[in-house]
Amino acid sequence: MWVFQTVLHVLQLGQVWRYVHALYLGAQSRWHTDGPRRHFHWRLMFESADITMLRLLEAFLKSAPQLVLQLSIMIHGNGVLPLQGLSASASLVSLAWMIASYQKVLRDSRDDKLPMSYKAVIAQMLWHFFTIGARTVAFALFASVFQLYFGIFIVSHWCVMTFWIIQGETDFCMSKWEEIIYNMVVGIIYIFCWFNVKEGPSRFRMTVYYSVTLAENVALTAAWYTYRGPHTSDSYALVVVCLVACSFALGTFFMLVYYCWLHPDGPVLGSHWGGTSSSSRALEGPVIRIDLPRKRYPAWDAHFIDRRLRKTILLLETTSAVSPRIQYRSSMMGSKEDTVRE
Repeated sequence: MWVFQTVLHVLQLGQVWRYVHALYLGAQSRWHTDGPRRHFHWRLMFESADITMLRLLEAFLKSAPQLVLQLSIMIHGNGVLPLQGLSASASLVSLAWMIASYQKVLRDSRDDKLPMSYKAVIAQMLWHFFTIGARTVAFALFASVFQLYFGIFIVSHWCVMTFWIIQGETDFCMSKWEEIIYNMVVGIIYIFCWFNVKEGPSRFRMTVYYSVTLAENVALTAAWYTYRGPHTSDSYALVVVCLVACSFALGTFFMLVYYCWLHPDGPVLGSHWGGTSSSSRALEGPVIRIDLPRKRYPAWDAHFIDRRLRKTILLLETTSAVSPRIQYRSSMMGSKEDTVRE
């Protein structure tokens, strides 16, 4: 299997293999009943979460830069062809959909989290659609006039965002260096939009991020308006500036709609904005308690523990009517426990 998967990745078919495997798990969850069905269902959820994460990274590493390039060409040419507009719109929709679908699948794959309704998915998609739209248009405006300075700005912003994420001490990967590489990739996403990568309240971090984003959008758009070419009329420039401002305002509006009325855990007006550790589902059944903080132990020990846990979970799922859950000790709350579904 290891050799087979290596060959698939060399042939750039790793994503296709994941889709085929997800279809297989979905078929197995349909054909089986009781214990085996729950087992395949949870494996399908975890595989879907991995697929959406990879699609999310692919979208922001490939589609987002291409979208900025397309918009820059259209602005520089002072015109939009139908096919260009359709392509740019499709790229923008895919970016917004990737984030919304990942958040939904992530919640669906964890039984300690409430599922996200389709109204919430639509609100979150519109939130990111308009904020990313304003961001990419501001980038394209600035890049159409200041190509060199735009590159310097992007690299500087990416370095600052990566350092900020590293300082947040995320725990997505098994080792320190893998975590740093992951943070560097997420830093690219932070060039375009907000993406929560850490458990817990995030109202302050989100406020700081969008304040910086708003200031950058204003500065980039103002620089373009001041130094634009003579072929751009004042009326056209004002329309573009209003488009950027209205798009960002609409994105902020839908963000507030999501957190005030459509968040799965209820209205989030307090200290849990954007957090992923608020109210949990009421769970009953087997509990695996680990007297260690979550992913705060050496990488090899983590690999060994997680491998043994997977075997234990599979065994318990075949003998219990309810899927087991894992409780790690919280490193910040002493003897209290932090419930996490693996």
